[in-house]
Amino acid sequence: MSKPSVLFVHGSFHTPKHFALVRSIFEDAGYHTSCPQHPSVGNLPPIGLMEDAQCIRDELKQLIHVEEKDVIVIAHSYGGAVSTQALDKLFAKKERTSHGQKGGVVRLVYMCAFLLPLGHSLTSALGGELPPFIPVDEQGMSMMLEPERRFYHDLSPEDQEKWVGELLKSPAGTQQTEITQTAYLYHPVTYLYCEEDQALPLEMQKMMVENAKKGGVAIAEETCKAGHSPFLSMPKRLLELVDRIVKSSG
Repeated sequence: MSKPSVLFVHGSFHTPKHFALVRSIFEDAGYHTSCPQHPSVGNLPPIGLMEDAQCIRDELKQLIHVEEKDVIVIAHSYGGAVSTQALDKLFAKKERTSHGQKGGVVRLVYMCAFLLPLGHSLTSALGGELPPFIPVDEQGMSMMLEPERRFYHDLSPEDQEKWVGELLKSPAGTQQTEITQTAYLYHPVTYLYCEEDQALPLEMQKMMVENAKKGGVAIAEETCKAGHSPFLSMPKRLLELVDRIVKSSG
């Protein structure tokens, strides 16, 4: 049986370049991967969350509707909000199988990612306003302060410098837009806690999961010791997780 496709949904300020290492490891293990760049990254408002979500929908239409692939979606940080907005019911493997169609999303993995209730934004999840370590410039663009520590503290100084150099500003509006769809109601969900995350603390990761579970959402929970970027610091841990997902769903 062929392995599913793995769609990585990156977070704010990042690009597909940050996912080249983990994609290479997955592809060496026999997985097809993709990681489209969000239209908002590096571009001025009003481009934002809805355009990013449409980008992911377009990618899923190609993978599922055209190529009829099974897909595991791995969403990182802000990518959790994008995926929650993008992955509507029509992409679900169970839904498509019931209509005699091939392919579909078999699991949505939130990797230290925002798991938001309907009608909420990253900003509302953070208490109603962006924290002081995400300042906004006069053009409405934001950037994380101290990204070496907050994103990459568990990487070498050389790798920190390399990956910080690839970051781009993102529109602050992406953090302030409320989601209007909730993908986790239609797809099997796993949440990967990153215990040493300096950008999205473990306590907040757990709070979002507990709130969703109180609302009746079934969530499989996994844990790793990584900081905010396990795709760089622990890529083989992600491969091991996906291997187990594939084995259990097969």
